[in-house]
Amino acid sequence: MNKYYLFIIQNKNYKIYKNKSYVLYKMLEKLYNLKAYDFSYGFNIYNALCDTVNTKLLEHYINSHIKHQKNGKLIKIKNNNIVTYLNINRTSIIMYTNKKKNYFFKVFNIYNPYIFVCDFQSKDYFWLNEYLKNRQI
Repeated sequence: MNKYYLFIIQNKNYKIYKNKSYVLYKMLEKLYNLKAYDFSYGFNIYNALCDTVNTKLLEHYINSHIKHQKNGKLIKIKNNNIVTYLNINRTSIIMYTNKKKNYFFKVFNIYNPYIFVCDFQSKDYFWLNEYLKNRQI
């Protein structure tokens, strides 16, 4: 199962990093790997790059439109052979899925067109809007 982190990048930074995805990925990877004692440094970097996630809006959408199970903050959605777990936080959305072609990528792209997706374990990263342009989901 893949673990994707979805970050909402500020509009001004989207324009800067749109064609510099690797640089953005490396900055987010450094944040991901920060030690607890560097938290304030990481917080400043995050605030300079990213916007926060409107957790209430996304959770309301899921509660209103999608059949799911909830266990604490973890949301489980099963659709045919695709199983997705979502953990919606103010800093990022963490998505566990067994398929890269996932319906929720479309939902999140509608929510915000400036989402950058990172799979730190596989060292995979992409702009969600570009990924969706190039694939049929």
